[in-house]
Amino acid sequence: MSKIIEDYYKELDLIPLLTQSNMERFNRNPDIASEFEYWIENKEYQKDSCVEVEGYTAEGISRLSNYLVGESSFLILIELREEPEKAKKRIARGFKIK
Repeated sequence: MSKIIEDYYKELDLIPLLTQSNMERFNRNPDIASEFEYWIENKEYQKDSCVEVEGYTAEGISRLSNYLVGESSFLILIELREEPEKAKKRIARGFKIK
């Protein structure tokens, strides 16, 4: 478990179930977790050797919507890896909020 990501979530003070779910997702995807750690520490996306899934990077995803900065863009990147069709539909819909 990443101490950097764990501390990030403690600071956000989210409900424990959501924190646990997100931590599990990052634990299953250590390359994306590493990039997220970089974002947490630097408040910017890596420029080199970025993880790309289905043609998207975290920074590229963040440009699709004002709601997808930082953590959200990395979670969508994980969703693209784990459930590509579902994630592509969300992207195509433009991340509309219900």
